[in-house]
Amino acid sequence: MQLHRDTTKLRKTCLAWGLFGALVWLAARWAGANPDHFHHGKAPFYEVVSVATVAVSLLAWLMLLWPFLMKVDVNGLTLRLRGITTRLPWESVESLTVTKVGESWDAPSMEIRLAPGVKLGGRVATKRDGRRSYSLLALDSFTVAPEEVIAILQRYGGGRVDAQDYLQHRAAKRAVARYMRGDEVQADPHLAEYMAAQRSTDAEKRERLSSSDDQDPDLLTPP
Repeated sequence: MQLHRDTTKLRKTCLAWGLFGALVWLAARWAGANPDHFHHGKAPFYEVVSVATVAVSLLAWLMLLWPFLMKVDVNGLTLRLRGITTRLPWESVESLTVTKVGESWDAPSMEIRLAPGVKLGGRVATKRDGRRSYSLLALDSFTVAPEEVIAILQRYGGGRVDAQDYLQHRAAKRAVARYMRGDEVQADPHLAEYMAAQRSTDAEKRERLSSSDDQDPDLLTPP
């Protein structure tokens, strides 16, 4: 299963911010040339901000020239980031977590945490307790819905996927919207599917631990 970045949408966003920055620059130049303008004294500041906005938008647009690909299967992940392809067996992936950006769930990011000594090319890591974590992509920047991205990763990655807080947030928003429309409030199918898969994974772990504990210690001791 392959997950792709919605590059067209992101390019449009970069273009919109670049155009906004250019318009602010023109307005700042006009205000700076007009001594009676209310923002005349702040014109140089707005010029700097507008130039920085255009520069960041252009850089982001150029970065989108690098392909992004996430291939998910029973054996692990294959990630192509900024021209570098990295194969990660599931044993090397400790977690895939949907995290807030700041204090908002509006554009959460998918973060991957790797086992000690494992690296991912094409991204800058934050390191903690000997493990590297990488921010992959905003969850709404894929070509499929965020819930589908989570379902695909959970299907193959099992208990490594942590998205409960985000799915609960989405479910609450949909429930409020249904209530305000006067519709019947129902259980969210995406959250229910996620929780059912988590319970199944936890049950399998407990079964494996139980089987290991029930083995005869003499059989585990070499002759």
